[in-house]
Amino acid sequence: MKILLAGGGAFGEEHLKRLAGLDISIALADPRAERRDQLAARYPLAETGAEAALLLEQFAPDGVIIASPAQAHASLATMSLIRNIPVLVEKPVTLDSDTMRLLVRAQSESRAFLLPGHVLRFSSPHNRVRAILASGEIGDLLHFASRRYRDCSHVAAYPSIDPVFMTMIHDIDLALWYGGGSADLATAWRPEGASFTAARVVSSTGSLWDMRIGWLHRAAAPTDRVEIIGTKGSVDLVADSHLMVHAAESRREETGPGPDPLGSELACFLAGIREGRLSAPVTAVDALDGIYAAETIVAALTR
Repeated sequence: MKILLAGGGAFGEEHLKRLAGLDISIALADPRAERRDQLAARYPLAETGAEAALLLEQFAPDGVIIASPAQAHASLATMSLIRNIPVLVEKPVTLDSDTMRLLVRAQSESRAFLLPGHVLRFSSPHNRVRAILASGEIGDLLHFASRRYRDCSHVAAYPSIDPVFMTMIHDIDLALWYGGGSADLATAWRPEGASFTAARVVSSTGSLWDMRIGWLHRAAAPTDRVEIIGTKGSVDLVADSHLMVHAAESRREETGPGPDPLGSELACFLAGIREGRLSAPVTAVDALDGIYAAETIVAALTR
């Protein structure tokens, strides 16, 4: 199998780490010659080049992983789908819902598929929360709350992407996955001069989402947390540690870090290429719903 990786940044290298141990021929596209040389010295790359579009023709990959800057995602994903080449697109898949709708259409007209890089849908602890909800143990979802904080280096690393699209998009996707529906109404707050955002969304199902993100910690950030309140109880997930269920009885379930979610996402993508069809917990339409919700929140920041 031949895979083209577009983007040799920090997250592109995370993909390389996992692909390097597999029986896969890898080509890397990155405009920075020095970065290409660095990665070629660390990983077994069959080919490198500055232009992803050129490598798409020359290397003729079986699949494309797009981990380039978000502004470039849609054009390369479209080129791949037109050529019937499956594509995995890291988040944010696009930066607006109109562009995402065009990608959904491009996929519908292709024999290939698009897998959005919503990695938490491949996380065992987050799947466990969803299973508890589906079992009816805590009833129907009333309230979704989350916190997701990152260190302040993100401000310099992602100057052209709103943190709602870069970081809160994970929590938006979880809220949609757990509760269904869509984002109907949003209020949001961001203090001047600080990379912190708080958002409240009322969904079309009547559930309420409260989400907080920040790129402000100068050392290690606090652990990610998700709390779900249902009509019969609640579940609280502390990432890489445990979850607490409070329903007819209360219990603690140890989760730990679990299997590598990115590795599971890549395994799903590669299996889809081999089998000619994708079986995944996330779709391009799911990504569209998330981007629409992100747009709604960002628009609320300007009101």
